[in-house]
Amino acid sequence: MRVEQPAGTSGGWGWAAAEGQRNPGDGPWADRIDHAVTQRLVPLWRRWPGLNAAMAVIARVTPVVMLALMAMASFGWPAGVPAKETGTSALAGVAAAVAARVLNEPISRWVDRPRPFETAGFAPLVGHAGGQAFPSNHATGAFALAVSFVHVPAYGPVLLALAVLLCASRVYCGLHHLTDVLGGALHGALAGAVAVWWIG
Repeated sequence: MRVEQPAGTSGGWGWAAAEGQRNPGDGPWADRIDHAVTQRLVPLWRRWPGLNAAMAVIARVTPVVMLALMAMASFGWPAGVPAKETGTSALAGVAAAVAARVLNEPISRWVDRPRPFETAGFAPLVGHAGGQAFPSNHATGAFALAVSFVHVPAYGPVLLALAVLLCASRVYCGLHHLTDVLGGALHGALAGAVAVWWIG
């Protein structure tokens, strides 16, 4: 599968620097890694329609599930979870997610990285507008929320697992490159840690 540079893209990732069409597999190291991942994932869609459907649902609903769990924790459910502590964590998580999302905006506009379905010319499993793939806002928000709860035994591991699953689903569905979600996850985790330190 040859991946071509889409016309009219620009930004700091290296797509606009080359004249004419080129294969991202021959570009910077990040492009080569992401190109290889896309090449291996997309052909799997024909073999595993059940997994496709599951990943599409995960990509759509996981942020809502994470927010619902945080709301439950804030009210002290299940019994034994200290509502005051989890309420502070929820506040830190929301603050971190919002702040990181705001910081992502100028970065994604400057980089203006095409999404996998644009560069490889396939329809993603979940509909999405093109462009501004890096960093992933979903990964950023998910890890900001998860890290803010990492010290809460009843919720921390669950939210962290959901954040990882969300990132995997966004890559599998063709919405993001691997390095998009890695960058977003790192940014979100840092924002969550700073928010917990600042608010807690």
